Amino acid sequence: MKVGDAVIFTDLESLYTKWFYGQLGIVETMGTKTHCRVMWLQPVKYFDSFTYFSDFPISSFEVAK
Repeated sequence: MKVGDAVIFTDLESLYTKWFYGQLGIVETMGTKTHCRVMWLQPVKYFDSFTYFSDFPISSFEVAK
């Protein structure tokens, strides 16, 4: 996975699964070797608002085909 890749959130064990599972985004930055920042292709409703960016472990994503 690298900056610019299209990714899909696939982590079924995450506390954030109900909001982010299946959402598509673009990797914006690779903060460390284990985390990245994603810009969502469509804003994701998260509690009472929408988020456009999220930071998650790389293991929460698969590169979209």
